[in-house]
Amino acid sequence: MKEGKITVALLWSKYSGNVTSVNDLVLGFDKERFNVIFIYLRGYGDEKNLLKEAGYEVFYLSNTERINTFRFSILFKLVRILKEQNVDIIHCHAHKSTVYGTVAAVLAKTPVVMAHVHGLGRSRNFRRKLMNFLLFKKINRIVPVAESVREDVLKNYWSVPEEKISVLENSIDYGRFADVSISKEDAKRILGLPSDAFVFGTIGRLAPTKGLLYLIEAFPKVKEQKPSAHLVLFGDGPCRAEIEQQASNMSCRDSIHFLGHRDNIEQLLRGMDVFVLSSVAEGMPRAILEVMAAGIPCIATEVGGIPEIISGNNVGVLVPPKDSEALAEAMINIANIPDEKLEKQVLKAQNRVRRFYSHQVVREKVRKLYESELKTSYKGS
Repeated sequence: MKEGKITVALLWSKYSGNVTSVNDLVLGFDKERFNVIFIYLRGYGDEKNLLKEAGYEVFYLSNTERINTFRFSILFKLVRILKEQNVDIIHCHAHKSTVYGTVAAVLAKTPVVMAHVHGLGRSRNFRRKLMNFLLFKKINRIVPVAESVREDVLKNYWSVPEEKISVLENSIDYGRFADVSISKEDAKRILGLPSDAFVFGTIGRLAPTKGLLYLIEAFPKVKEQKPSAHLVLFGDGPCRAEIEQQASNMSCRDSIHFLGHRDNIEQLLRGMDVFVLSSVAEGMPRAILEVMAAGIPCIATEVGGIPEIISGNNVGVLVPPKDSEALAEAMINIANIPDEKLEKQVLKAQNRVRRFYSHQVVREKVRKLYESELKTSYKGS
């Protein structure tokens, strides 16, 4: 095993602000044992970077808005950084970063390459499948965010040994969402909702994979049975105009609220009575972990890693994807569950998140994974 500090480089496509991620895990590492740096394939570097402000080394490899073709200038900059920083482990996130990171690590002789797989459909076309087939031979550890993602990798890449894959679940800052003092009434007031409103809510990017058209389609049926029902959508994205147009044609349009991105989401969650995730595809969504920690009952579609969180644990309700009828039925049913029974479900959900998906728990898994991979690498050299 290497003596002294272990230098870990986290490689991302771009800086995305204060997003809960593996970044939050490594920030809690012992600085006497780990030196952590952050590298981004693109980004001008002139926006506020909270990691840099916290004293961490941050590198941007290009100032382009998009990277549509492979750029050797980016590769050579990355190789130079890996050498100059004496990086022991490069932890690549998503496909494009994995391509650059793996090639650069081979050229720089970086001991360990890890590829983090955040969702399904990694082999969406032949070109990508061939690229991954070649890359996986050089990657020390493939890290999917859920068991379903692991199965997807194995299904599409029969040559990858099972022992080369380690599931690393997404995690959240449990206390941030569980220990909030704002009342439900105050949260509803901030959201501009009536105090007697029964609030269904969802959080996430307004994109096709979130299945929000099915949620909008389901809501009028819910409103008929629960006249006090309101639906709030937090987030923004490419489908916002389409979804707003669909909502505007509903008779209950005045009870559907598009609230955009909000920074104080842990406070505003208190205004929800039920969280609904209507996704048609997912890896392991952090939003559902956050609302479970906040003590909010959950309805979610049975896709990706979601069943691993709530199936068979009596901590939420699963429905088929792309089924507005089933979604509406689940929303109506949960609105009529006695408070005492719902409270028991909520407490089980909170306990599950705290035990398996909190930063404190998953951070230790990451640390052990880093040290184990580096130890194996040095033994084999």
